[in-house]
Amino acid sequence: MNANFRMDHLSLSVRELAASARFYMETLGLQEIENKTRRPTIRWMAVDAHRAIHLITGADEPPPERPRAAHLCLSTPNFDATLQDLASKGVAYVDVNGKPGVFNHRADGVRQVYFQDPDNYWIEVCEANADGTVG
Repeated sequence: MNANFRMDHLSLSVRELAASARFYMETLGLQEIENKTRRPTIRWMAVDAHRAIHLITGADEPPPERPRAAHLCLSTPNFDATLQDLASKGVAYVDVNGKPGVFNHRADGVRQVYFQDPDNYWIEVCEANADGTVG
């Protein structure tokens, strides 16, 4: 098969849609885009010109603990400024081993940190080149 797949979107089940949308817009600076389903239980956030995160109201019970190995990774050429911004917003981040307030280097030399959204989903932020490539 030569489907030439590309990532389109990631859907996350969230408890409080407004709180999750606020986190992704205010903490990460993502822009809300038109939800073409028009369902009030779904909100779409643009990651870039081609990809999105869909937040979908799910179960009302407390979010489960999630392993850091299962995460969404966002890359940025502004890694240092992003860490400063996260810290100024009170977002606690950790390195790959869970050590708070520090970054680590992946095997390919790229700097990275992890933090969680309101539903305990892990988000990795890694360093990227200006053209969006990493490594």
